[in-house]
Amino acid sequence: MSVVVLALVTINEAEPYALSKYLDATLPLLDEVGAKIVKRFDVNEVVVGKRPAQSVIMVEYPSREAVDKVFLSATYRGFVPYRDKAFLDYHISVVAGDVEDIDADLANAPDPA
Repeated sequence: MSVVVLALVTINEAEPYALSKYLDATLPLLDEVGAKIVKRFDVNEVVVGKRPAQSVIMVEYPSREAVDKVFLSATYRGFVPYRDKAFLDYHISVVAGDVEDIDADLANAPDPA
């Protein structure tokens, strides 16, 4: 069963080289396990609390094991120093079974009005 991962990130604009190196390493890892970036949102306005990050990226992985294969791989671990420079905020969470589950949940949610 596929899983959805949310990445809450803020790019460090002062470190474009680190971001480039990190993406050059991680995008092929996503391809290798069959993961795909589904949606990307910029956080434009915070209604309550502090802004958690600049962007929210939704990534669909074919399985929970595929998530671990990426984040626990020696290749990924080798690029953590670039990640730490490339992002001011970097938080990864598994949130749902698959994109269709999220879409169905949203469609069936009660109207807050």
